[in-house]
Amino acid sequence: MQRLFKATVFTVLCCSLIPTSEMAQARAGCDQNELKTRVNTTDRLIAFRTALSSIHADSKQLAAFIVFSGDAHNSEYPTKHDKRREFISGFEGSAGTAVITRTQAALWTDGRYFLEAEEALDCNWVLMRQGEPGTPSIPGWLNSVLNASDYVGVDESLITHYTFTLIQGSLLSMSNKLELKAINSSLNPVDTVWRDQQPAQPKEIINALDVKFAGISWQGKLANLRANITSLGAGAFVVTSLDEIAWLFNLRGSDVEYTPFFLGYAVVEPSSVRLYILDKNTRLNATPTDDQTETKLHVHLNTGVDGACSSADCVQVLEYNLVDLEAYLRALAETTIVLVTYHANYAVYQAVKNNVTVRSSPIEIDKAIKNPTERVGMKNAYRRDSAELVKFLAFLENEVKSGRDWTEVSAAQRLDNQRKTLQYNRGVSFPTIAGFGSNGAIIHYMPLPSTNKQITTDSFFLLDSGGQYLDGTTDVTRTMHYGNPSDYEKECYTRVLMSSINLAMIKWPQGQRGGVLDTVARNPLWQVGLDYRHGTGHGIGAYLSVHEGPGGINVNSNSDPALKPYEFYSDEPGYYEDGKFGIRLETVVTAVPYQTKYEFGRSGYLQFEAVTLVPFELDLVDFTLMNKEQMEWLNNYNSQIKREILPLLGNDELAIKWLNDRTQLINLRQIFGLNSGSTISCSWGILILSLIVVVKFLQSSFCRT
Repeated sequence: MQRLFKATVFTVLCCSLIPTSEMAQARAGCDQNELKTRVNTTDRLIAFRTALSSIHADSKQLAAFIVFSGDAHNSEYPTKHDKRREFISGFEGSAGTAVITRTQAALWTDGRYFLEAEEALDCNWVLMRQGEPGTPSIPGWLNSVLNASDYVGVDESLITHYTFTLIQGSLLSMSNKLELKAINSSLNPVDTVWRDQQPAQPKEIINALDVKFAGISWQGKLANLRANITSLGAGAFVVTSLDEIAWLFNLRGSDVEYTPFFLGYAVVEPSSVRLYILDKNTRLNATPTDDQTETKLHVHLNTGVDGACSSADCVQVLEYNLVDLEAYLRALAETTIVLVTYHANYAVYQAVKNNVTVRSSPIEIDKAIKNPTERVGMKNAYRRDSAELVKFLAFLENEVKSGRDWTEVSAAQRLDNQRKTLQYNRGVSFPTIAGFGSNGAIIHYMPLPSTNKQITTDSFFLLDSGGQYLDGTTDVTRTMHYGNPSDYEKECYTRVLMSSINLAMIKWPQGQRGGVLDTVARNPLWQVGLDYRHGTGHGIGAYLSVHEGPGGINVNSNSDPALKPYEFYSDEPGYYEDGKFGIRLETVVTAVPYQTKYEFGRSGYLQFEAVTLVPFELDLVDFTLMNKEQMEWLNNYNSQIKREILPLLGNDELAIKWLNDRTQLINLRQIFGLNSGSTISCSWGILILSLIVVVKFLQSSFCRT
């Protein structure tokens, strides 16, 4: 699955700065009767504006408020309690930002959700079609509808310090010199309106992750983290990211959809550590709900049944409360330098601003580099996951070609249910992306009732899915065509495959960033003027988040750190034609040491190993476009699939045949049109062709002279 941009930054700054009058044009259905699908927000907006009128900053009333989609931890997937933008607007899509003034309301979302937003937003709202020409940025729109020096409010706990600084700078740079004001979370006008209807914050049981899956005890991780904090010149570290908290303490929860996290904060100091969680007394003493652990939370953390702790080798557990956390941090900052990350919320930053160092998280790298136990677990998880996907793809192809009805939604539901039957499975790792035909061209498309298409033999079917397992997190994309693709479509598929193989084959000296590798991956597409508007790879966690930092493989990013041994990345080039089709091939790989023939310097070299073991569609490949090395890699990959996945298919004859058909070895002589008696090798053929080109060039040059 392609990594999403951080919605707040992208939505705020991606669009043009000057709004156009076209954005306020009458929306469909607003001149007569409302569409039945639209959510009536009239009363909500009246109540919201009443609440807004009572909020002051520096004795001045707020003129507008920005409602983001995220939570206090900058999570990719917020809990139902934190879906404030969804409540106030009625729009349920995962990406969007609402801005409400005293008289107007506007919502920004991307192309995935234009149709859904149009059907969900009532006529109180202006729909801002993010990415379309003329759509204003949020600062640009606010500058056009507010008065000079007006105040714009945001919840201080729901925006990062980094994003706050960007928006503030953008507003102040414009003609009206608007100011962004951070408002205490207790005054959030959405919560004031929501009141008793707001879902409670989740407090699901937190389970210990056995060291047989984690590889290293939490005590070992904590000791290493403390050393890193000291080396960075800090005396304490505030951990705000949920994946980092889960990883550090070897804990997993189910508070957050698609990810095994629980709401929490942690403060790590040289001789103590604090963990803030909801309903601490109940959860500390609860019986585990995961059948792979029998250890209660307070025993795992070596703390009292009430969370009390008085030594460095236990965890003091306190109630999750931002006010209490801020008070502790303010006192802490009086005596020591406090480390926070760029992703910490603005409230946390403000609490320590007088004695703070802002850096990348010292946990990120340790978490990204998988230990030996995690490496084995990830590979095992991908074997099971790959075998199940092979079974599903064989089944679906047979169904579609037999003329049975299958849609994007029904296919995604079937695959999700199959995954849940696998050993150690704990759900899906993200909403399954199943896009047929033109829907596949929407990079982040997710099937919805309003956009659901039937899967037929007429076009490509793009399927991007993954699972959460105790021993790993999976993410895989394959694209199929159950009919007769055109030569152009086959070339597009082949070049995407060549791009994927290029990345999988590359060897590189340690210290290189992913962007350098990405240029090699994209070359087969660039050669004919094709490309794609997303990165080629993102990091992947071990029973954590399907999108994991800090590294990435993206030619357009200059900030990603160098790739390191034993990190896991997606290898997912693609090609998309709007309104027609989409192709993406995603294979997860891990970086491992590579022994070169010669040595230049002492940095050492790396290469990728594939851990996803699902074959590609050989019928969609034009082998005349590929070189010998690419085809040899494909042969080796297919041999590995047969060796490791075939035994896991049991007696599923349909899946066995499907896999065997796609893992046949490529006959290089046949591909290059050489008969069996020929003694001309592929390399000699390429050399002869090269000589012919040189001779023709010299002849033409001679004639010109």
